[in-house]
Amino acid sequence: MQFNSYSYLLLLFPAVAGYWALPARFRAVYVLALSLLFYAAWKPLYLLLPLLVCVAIYACGRKVLAVPPDGKRRWMWCGIVFVLLILCLFKYGQFFIDNVNAALAGLGRSPLSARLAFAMPLGISFYSFEAIGFLVDARQGRIKPFSRSDIALFLTFWPNVVSGPIVRFRELIPQFRAHRTFELAMLLRGMDRLIWGLVQKNLIANNIAGWVDEGFRPQGALLNTTLDNWALAFGFGLQIYFDFAAYSNMAIGSAQLLGITLPENFRFPYHAENPSDFWSRWHMTLSRWIRDYLFFPLNARFRGAPGPLYLSLVGIMALVGLWHGAGWGFVLWGAMHGTYLVLHRIWESLQETRFPRMATSRWVRWGWRLFTLCAVMAAWVPFRAATVGQALMMLRAMFLGFTFRISYPVNFYLVLLAVGLFCVVEPYLGQLISRVEKALAQRQSTLAAHIFLLRPLAYACGLLLFAIFDDRDAQFIYFQF
Repeated sequence: MQFNSYSYLLLLFPAVAGYWALPARFRAVYVLALSLLFYAAWKPLYLLLPLLVCVAIYACGRKVLAVPPDGKRRWMWCGIVFVLLILCLFKYGQFFIDNVNAALAGLGRSPLSARLAFAMPLGISFYSFEAIGFLVDARQGRIKPFSRSDIALFLTFWPNVVSGPIVRFRELIPQFRAHRTFELAMLLRGMDRLIWGLVQKNLIANNIAGWVDEGFRPQGALLNTTLDNWALAFGFGLQIYFDFAAYSNMAIGSAQLLGITLPENFRFPYHAENPSDFWSRWHMTLSRWIRDYLFFPLNARFRGAPGPLYLSLVGIMALVGLWHGAGWGFVLWGAMHGTYLVLHRIWESLQETRFPRMATSRWVRWGWRLFTLCAVMAAWVPFRAATVGQALMMLRAMFLGFTFRISYPVNFYLVLLAVGLFCVVEPYLGQLISRVEKALAQRQSTLAAHIFLLRPLAYACGLLLFAIFDDRDAQFIYFQF
């Protein structure tokens, strides 16, 4: 059941009404039941997998809290290894077999006959990271005593179980224990995010998707010019941003209807000033997870040894790419981002020691902005291309063989320009809307009109755009991860 489906929207509001009608002590159990039903609506049998992870994490987590300090590390790693084995089997098992067979074929040996016939479980990448983060936090003393239902609710909470945001136990579960009372402002905030997410998905992301899909077809990519490939790179960059931001907004909005605040996941990433800033704006909860559980330990370990640190940085980002999908294109995407981060760190070191005046140079800052935007867009090519070979062919045409003929309808380039311009003004529009809302809310004479007339009118327009541009076959891109 997708967030942008009529079935989800029709069932969401009765579910929310039931939540607020219940006594506070029953609400967490009610949400847990809804979350399990939501997951089972995809494939009932696969509900067993997150439940199995819940059992393992509960058992290991209780041991981590109970045993002496010297035993905590062992139980933490028992849980982490179990989660990673589940993740590798269901997400990377066939990828491993395919690569072994390719190596055997290169050696003239017979390939393995094994083939894994199951589909990748929904949301496995996301709840695996949440489970690992929980165990690390438990070992570090950041987790208070918990119950089985706490763990189950934490790992299966329906708004974020499929594609994030990646939350932490100490962020989510205490909110269910707080027993909030219903507030109209909370409902309106949830509706704002939900409707805007629907518009982002159906009006913007889906309208770019058709042209991007056509341009990245292996047969069509052979004929693409330099201008075509850059347009497709920017097109997919905009598509995946608005698609994933739409999902995140709808997840945050759905949770907000229950009085639950999920962490933000995007903050205008294409306005980033440098590669490091990009990762503080793009998929922010994943970036935070990588920073806290991987980068910080590595920084502490390789302090004063930049060479090993830089190699580790590229390696970690390559693994982040692999986390997104079982394919070498994802690994290349991650390695490219790791290289960008290393280049920026090297520049920062040189700037401090040799070029201190450049720290305040406007030209340098804008140079990094332009580099970051173009580099990020170029990295989307291997992320989206069918094969690494196709990605390298397209990148070669973008940077080496320059041809500027256009191969697609002019409407594609015009839509791309319009969406790009919207991206430029998006943060300023958000600030303007916030100021207008505050001004209206401060005036008692206009407050009722704002709540009961202007806002419902905006919601109606958003739902109308959602219905007009609805494409029932268009899934969220991050569902496959």
